[in-house]
Amino acid sequence: MFQPLFGAALLALALSLPAHAEFPREGVPSVANGQSSPFVGAWSIGFPEGDGMINGAPPVSCEAPVMLQADGEYDLVYVSPGGQEVAFALMEFSGRTTWLPAEGESLIAVWTGPDEFFSYTVELTTGRARWDDPRVYRRCADTGSPG
Repeated sequence: MFQPLFGAALLALALSLPAHAEFPREGVPSVANGQSSPFVGAWSIGFPEGDGMINGAPPVSCEAPVMLQADGEYDLVYVSPGGQEVAFALMEFSGRTTWLPAEGESLIAVWTGPDEFFSYTVELTTGRARWDDPRVYRRCADTGSPG
């Protein structure tokens, strides 16, 4: 008798908890993965938007954007608003683009459209993506989409 009541109580508790957002893990087919050209431009960096999400100001705005520059067809240079540069080799894998730095954590970029992608950091020690904590890159309006 105790087990069915316990199971019902757990089910009621689970149904009362807020649902966790599911963020995209595979990009839209209209944007090529593993290539630098779709990333080129000025970008703001913010957080996912949706029901029940409360976000403050984006960490990077279009007033002082991140610049992404091609360094060949499969390499990208990230230039912070302060001018620091980090080079990444790009690799297509499973409907997304992995950014591989010379050292440190890699990133996974998942395109949601030609002017927006979600980025996820990858734990250095385990190789697991942090799917529950993305940042959203949005192309700044005055740069337009490439090609």
